[in-house]
Amino acid sequence: MQKKSIFQKDIISWSMYDFANTIFSMNIISLYLKRYIIEDLGKDDRYFDIPYALSMLIAALLLPALGAISDHSTKKKFFLFLFTITCCISVGLMAFVPSSMFILLIVLFIISNFTYEAGQPFYNSLLYSVADGTQARFVSGIGVAMGYVGSVVGMLIVLPFVTGSLFGLDVPFLEGGGKVASFLPTAFLFALFSIPLFLNVKEKEVKNSRKVTLTDGYKEVWDGVKSTKKYPGVLRFLIADYFFEDAVTTVILNIGIYCSIVIGLQEAEITQFLIISTLSAVAGSFILGKIAQYYPLKKMLHYIILGWIGALLLFVITDNQMVIWILGSVVGILLGGLWTTSRPMLGELVPHDELGKFFGLFSLSGRAAAIIGPLVWTTVVYLFNSERQLGILTAELLQLSESGMQSLPYKAGILSLLCMMIVGLIIFRKVPSQEMKEINA
Repeated sequence: MQKKSIFQKDIISWSMYDFANTIFSMNIISLYLKRYIIEDLGKDDRYFDIPYALSMLIAALLLPALGAISDHSTKKKFFLFLFTITCCISVGLMAFVPSSMFILLIVLFIISNFTYEAGQPFYNSLLYSVADGTQARFVSGIGVAMGYVGSVVGMLIVLPFVTGSLFGLDVPFLEGGGKVASFLPTAFLFALFSIPLFLNVKEKEVKNSRKVTLTDGYKEVWDGVKSTKKYPGVLRFLIADYFFEDAVTTVILNIGIYCSIVIGLQEAEITQFLIISTLSAVAGSFILGKIAQYYPLKKMLHYIILGWIGALLLFVITDNQMVIWILGSVVGILLGGLWTTSRPMLGELVPHDELGKFFGLFSLSGRAAAIIGPLVWTTVVYLFNSERQLGILTAELLQLSESGMQSLPYKAGILSLLCMMIVGLIIFRKVPSQEMKEINA
């Protein structure tokens, strides 16, 4: 495939799906739902983290097989549409669940998060329907950057529904319905901005198309695991990515509650903090995506992970709000960089006619991490909770104030994520680096 202008309709439409689905991940996963459960309904972290982990377990079990099935037919857009519309409907219904029916809210959350995740391998595979070679690296960066733009737009549109104002300015006809009021507009925005992909992206025809069963799909996944021996570094990359995703996913899940409890930000300030972080990620995604066209991806990922380790360490040891606001921007850039480079790196380690299968394994690695990461976090927070004996003893030993005791469980959680990043980096170091001339061949 020859290089195309990045302003081609299909490239922009593919990137718009990142714009759309990040509205869901920011507003529901990061910003409002967990805080609604903890701050408004009076539950603890477990009532969000365990259902989230369950939804990721379902995804981990099903997605690799579905990805393998998609390799043998032109069905990626079909599956993506099916999962997208189910997610949007589930999120919209959450807005109408009374607090007395908390179990129903959790069920809808599990469905919405599973279907959101289920669309990812199909969306990732469609990257190579709109770009190829090193251009796919840059287009991947555009998608990530568009995702962060989408999260900013989504936060700004939804904030008045929550507070009735936008950074202190009253919004006519809106009184502010609290965190639960974010659910319905988020569902609508996700559905609306995903439409261009389904209208304008033409899926590549599959050579030797054939019908396969779910059992065949699992067999191909297992064959894919075994065939990683044929493609040096793939299995090691997937294992390393497991630890990276473990940490990153848990950061995304808990950034809202961390801003509220540890940093002490108010509703509008939390949105401002996330917008500044996200805008930094937009710039970082474009810049790193462009650099990735000329620089080895392995080296880029190595430095990105080192940056994550340094940033997480500073989150643990500092309470200076100015430093934390700066770190928010740094983490945004690093987050954009990780996703900008990891997708094309896997794509260059495996044959393109097996992308669905290996992106399914890639999703399996990330989804498995999203099962364990939140469970590790919620366990650490539970153990270090200031009301528990371990938290009290630790707080007394460190001579912490009452606010410090409240922050301690979440800083301990950050420390656990730091350890995950270090383990992942050690494993990643032996992944082979692709030569630029091989990629452009």
